[in-house]
Amino acid sequence: MNAARRRTVPDGLPNRVYAKSGSYYWVPKGAGWIKLCRVDDGERKMLERLAAEMRKRERPEGLGNIPALVDLYTDAHKAAHREKRWEDYGKPVKKDFADINIDQVDPACVKEFLRNNWHDKLPMKRMMRSFLNGFFQWCREEGYMTAENPCNGIKMPKPDPRDVYIPNDHFDLIRSNIDDPMILCMVDLCYLTVQRSTEIRNLRWRKTDDKTANWVDREKGVIHFMPSKTLKSSRVAVDWPISAEIETVLERARTAGSVKSQYVVHNQEGGFWSDTSALRVWRRACNAAKLGKHGYTIKDIRAKALTDAQRAGYDMKALRIAAAHTDAKTTEIYFKGREAPVSTIHLTIPKSA
Repeated sequence: MNAARRRTVPDGLPNRVYAKSGSYYWVPKGAGWIKLCRVDDGERKMLERLAAEMRKRERPEGLGNIPALVDLYTDAHKAAHREKRWEDYGKPVKKDFADINIDQVDPACVKEFLRNNWHDKLPMKRMMRSFLNGFFQWCREEGYMTAENPCNGIKMPKPDPRDVYIPNDHFDLIRSNIDDPMILCMVDLCYLTVQRSTEIRNLRWRKTDDKTANWVDREKGVIHFMPSKTLKSSRVAVDWPISAEIETVLERARTAGSVKSQYVVHNQEGGFWSDTSALRVWRRACNAAKLGKHGYTIKDIRAKALTDAQRAGYDMKALRIAAAHTDAKTTEIYFKGREAPVSTIHLTIPKSA
């Protein structure tokens, strides 16, 4: 049989699995074509056979089936995640659960795994719990797991509220040290539209088949934002008028790169800027401005924008709409550096009659 070729068109099959002559085949590195089952048997049968073959050939160090299932899960879902190397979250899971079968995992196992690996790193612990929750849910839905999702009932402490405000002089210094013009455009649009960097990095020049995409509508003179955080909940959207200053930034973005792209802010290849790559440029600018010790993040731009808008006199309703929030209490969380009110009460020490 001919050697396997890298697929050029996504077909929804796991990595190194091909449909040929009415059958599914797996082509592990350094080996020939291994028949899994007939296409007519269905993808469920193919996945089961693939998991069995992966257990035999790729994991001599472990006895359980979790590592093979993690590979199946990440192969099936990595295309849906824009985060570069999202599948790497599965590596510590495969290592620590190498000798465990999926139905042996209980909440105590999950808690021990999180505690032992990220005891004092709450953000990473929350990220890994989210990954595990999705993985176990997929295993249940695909029939690999009969027990309850072991992540159910595991409560994670919420991170402490972040009370960071970037002063104007610091913001100006950081902007002047950003060495990538596209990231500077991203920072400016984040501030001017009060949106998260995810929405700006996902902003398109025109409407696409993706109904959830953010896009520039020249005809109506607005930018349509469908915040990613509301997609699976309230689906609250906001249309942001293209002001003269926003138009200037859009023009800078249009002429900054030599590659045409559907994205307003794009990398050198015309693709989507990942959050980690954008953050790397931002941190480099903070360090160049000698402000690294403050720990400013790209997320702090949205808090600064909403705080500045509040100080400029905009009322809560306008701020809530701008932030695409359904509850004003959520908007209030973004107000930073609030000054304590001055009491007008004046007392004197009482004296006996």
